[in-house]
Amino acid sequence: MKLRVVRISLFAIVLLSLALALSIAGIVLTYTRLSAETPVAEVTFEPVGAEEFNAYLRLPGEDIQRKYTIYGDQWRVDAQFVKLKPWANIIGMDARYRLDRLEGRYADIEQQNTGPHRAYDLASRYSGSVGAWLLPWNFLIDAQYGSSTYTDISTSTTFTVYRAQSGLLVREQPVRAIHSNAGGIGRLFHWLLGDQVPK
Repeated sequence: MKLRVVRISLFAIVLLSLALALSIAGIVLTYTRLSAETPVAEVTFEPVGAEEFNAYLRLPGEDIQRKYTIYGDQWRVDAQFVKLKPWANIIGMDARYRLDRLEGRYADIEQQNTGPHRAYDLASRYSGSVGAWLLPWNFLIDAQYGSSTYTDISTSTTFTVYRAQSGLLVREQPVRAIHSNAGGIGRLFHWLLGDQVPK
């Protein structure tokens, strides 16, 4: 009788441990999927004149940098965005986006209304809506909207634009730090990917 009780107790402990492990794994997976971010562009700036800059934009998988002249003391990138329902994110599907526009802007509203301004179409090589292919599967779509992110221009910074599950965001890192943090393994990684890392 005692042996049977011990076996049942051990079985219950194993089941509870397994359930706890699965619950923790599920929580970690949910957090990871809902907070997933993917880099979608890298931007650097070079001064040209007073509040005039050359913006160099590089997209993932492309070796070329596109050059755009913008005006202002800030920059902004816009995207068409399709946010999926959380359960779709959890099972492995990501939000859909298409970079739409790059432009300069001014922190001061008077300058914004009176200063020179230039915007560039980043979506001209695409046709149709970014969410068009999802229309037959619209039960996956939570919302379709424009997402935008902006920040101050800095010529000593590399800006990386990320696609999160609910929109765009930008992070910055000093240009030198990107290379100095690379280390031996980082340099090898960059070399294998074709990036040039100064010695």
